[in-house]
Amino acid sequence: MTLGGAAGASPDTLGAQPDAATLKLRAVGRTLYIDHCAGCHGATGRGDGPAAGGMRRTPTDLTGYAHANGGVFPAEQLRNVIDGRGVGSHGSVEMPVWGSVFKSVSGSDTAARDRIDAIVAYLRSLQARPGN
Repeated sequence: MTLGGAAGASPDTLGAQPDAATLKLRAVGRTLYIDHCAGCHGATGRGDGPAAGGMRRTPTDLTGYAHANGGVFPAEQLRNVIDGRGVGSHGSVEMPVWGSVFKSVSGSDTAARDRIDAIVAYLRSLQARPGN
């Protein structure tokens, strides 16, 4: 799967109209998110997925990253956390190290990175807007 593009290469202005490539990347990211993340983080990213009740630690609400970061979406930080291979504090052991999972499925670090970039692009679209 080659998704290409520089998803999240610049700070998000949350109100900006995404271009066609970004919309396509988000669509791929949404599918990956639903397949791999929504069980814990919920369909809307608020940490209320069907598996959340059985976890020792409530899954993170993924909709407030830009707000918590002064209005800037921390794309690279999220890429690193989702990848999980080089992060000392990845979160609970209940969250898979997706970089390893995606590499084992695709056979390459590049394809794993493409999948993570797509998820990050989708997470960007879930960010709460001011006043929400």
